Amino acid sequence: MPEATNYGVQQSGGVSQVGNQAVGPGAYASGGSLWATAPAGVDATALVRQLLEVLDRHRGELSEPARVTAAQLRAELTRPDAEPGRVTGLLQRLAVVAAPVTPVATAVGELLRLAQGL
Repeated sequence: MPEATNYGVQQSGGVSQVGNQAVGPGAYASGGSLWATAPAGVDATALVRQLLEVLDRHRGELSEPARVTAAQLRAELTRPDAEPGRVTGLLQRLAVVAAPVTPVATAVGELLRLAQGL
């Protein structure tokens, strides 16, 4: 009987937080839903809804780059196969360009903390 090859992962000490991971020949890891592993008690859907409402309410106060980023974020969030990395990147950009509009910055910050904590 041929010896089995171990393609496992070994870690000594420290802390790991692994999202999608594939190991070995032909392995493939695919991104899942951004909100699938939201911490207990956190309603990610409500946070997204709140952010979209705040963006609509304060649209006139946002700079053009903030409006463009918000539109890109809205489009990504409404996709059934939203890319978690793209959502996080757009949230990070929106946090910078929308910082002068406090309600938007606060809503973005809440979602960004959730997304980065996953």
